[in-house]
Amino acid sequence: MKTDFIRKPLHLPSEDWIQDQLAFQGGPSVIPEDVRKTNFPIITKEDVIQMFVSIQQNGEDVVEEFKEAYRNYVGANYAIATASGTSSLHLALVGVGVQPGDEVIVPAFTFIATAQAVVAAKAIPIFVDIDPITYCLDPAKAELAITSKTKAIMPVHVHGLPADLSALRQLTDKYSLRLVEDASHAHSASIHGKLAGSIGDGAGQSLMADKNFPVGGEGGIAFFKEKEDYNRALAFLDSSGIDYSMSWIAAAFGLSQLDRLPYYDAIRARNAAYLTNALSETKLFSGPYVPEGYKHSYNMYRVKLHPERHGLQDLEDFRIKDAVQQLINSEGVYAREWQNVPIPGHLPFQNRKGFGKGYPFTLSDRTDFGYDVALFPETLKMLRNSLTICRELRTPIEFERIQAYALAFKKIDANPHIIRELVERGGDLKAPYERDARLG
Repeated sequence: MKTDFIRKPLHLPSEDWIQDQLAFQGGPSVIPEDVRKTNFPIITKEDVIQMFVSIQQNGEDVVEEFKEAYRNYVGANYAIATASGTSSLHLALVGVGVQPGDEVIVPAFTFIATAQAVVAAKAIPIFVDIDPITYCLDPAKAELAITSKTKAIMPVHVHGLPADLSALRQLTDKYSLRLVEDASHAHSASIHGKLAGSIGDGAGQSLMADKNFPVGGEGGIAFFKEKEDYNRALAFLDSSGIDYSMSWIAAAFGLSQLDRLPYYDAIRARNAAYLTNALSETKLFSGPYVPEGYKHSYNMYRVKLHPERHGLQDLEDFRIKDAVQQLINSEGVYAREWQNVPIPGHLPFQNRKGFGKGYPFTLSDRTDFGYDVALFPETLKMLRNSLTICRELRTPIEFERIQAYALAFKKIDANPHIIRELVERGGDLKAPYERDARLG
């Protein structure tokens, strides 16, 4: 029988590894190839027992039980369990009153589903650049994008760090707009104790199997603050005939996984804190910034590069990033790009075919939708000089593994001359956003 069980333990980390020859040059890798795999979600006997219990129940009752359990956990007033994260965002937008032809402000850096959900609501996504420190939607730039057609602002808690909802709420109050959270990365993330998903007028959240809080396969949930918005979303489902129902199998798995979510959160927070502290001891790398009172859920962990600290500022930053990626991957740490092009640069927004014949974009009187990627310099800069660690930190990995990750970055940091050699060796490499756009 094939198993995911890892039968070989990691070696106990040693600071001596930093002085070893780089694996890219033939030296020993920090994490050997046969122990690099991490598993998530973790399936236990509780999941199996819950499935046996749920299979004997009415499927709708299982979904309702899950929905209420998670709604209470988040602290939202109303919720609708859905088949996916995109459908939850669609329902959240419809629920807060977004109508065909309305404009919804979204960040240029996110997953494409954020903007596609706006199109699904037959509205127009208006993209805004990100804050250079948090990588979330910049409130000041969002205000400049507001027009008479704007109906809502939908920030993304990117990678699990909540956006500046206080500043954005001031904007929505000032201009009589609705605030919708894309909390797809932000399970258990919070601002001063209030969980993401419970703060805006509405929220959508993905619960797919590759998120911090996974259900069985695909799933999502829409949250609402006001009963009127909740009822409007339910009425839309009834009148449209769209079936966004969550599978009972997904809900059953979610019920048992929910019991372990606080443990997963604690392990991720511990590991992220350890890695961030270790990176602060290097010249080349730094970890995510987390404002006071914010809780980052670390659905992903973005590492920023500072080549100037090693005298590498004469080299193109995206070439340095590419060299570092080759080196760190060879050491057994799968740091990579997550998105390579701002979302307005993807074909659905460059072509604007929509549902056909340009709808809903044809509802707008705009001649320029602001979808030129050059309009988002902070997003482009971030794509040029940072890498992400994704599922490798999402799983509750052992402490020696996070120590090994830290040592791998320190090992790269100790070899800036190799980075320079790789860059100067050249090759036909384009900036990330000059390549074909890809997802994830």
